[in-house]
Amino acid sequence: MSERHMPSIFPECDQFKQLYDKCFTDFFQKFITPNFRHQYAVNPCERLHEVYRECVQEGLQKKRPFDIDLDEVRKEVLNTDSDKLKTVQEEKERQSK
Repeated sequence: MSERHMPSIFPECDQFKQLYDKCFTDFFQKFITPNFRHQYAVNPCERLHEVYRECVQEGLQKKRPFDIDLDEVRKEVLNTDSDKLKTVQEEKERQSK
């Protein structure tokens, strides 16, 4: 059976994605076995993921294939003061009904 894969959004990142995907698949197969020592598990693919993610981020910044504000996507939303205030206001509205 030949291995099939989904290519990266950017062709220049495809090799990084394939290396990461293979590493993660191999790791995950071991991870789900009953004898795997989960408490000592370290993600051996972390560095490969970083390299792939950096490549994709660079492509998104340079080529901008979508009309996406990357800073807006990266913005912390949960558990910020604004988020907590919104939760308090929504709770007050529910109680007043």
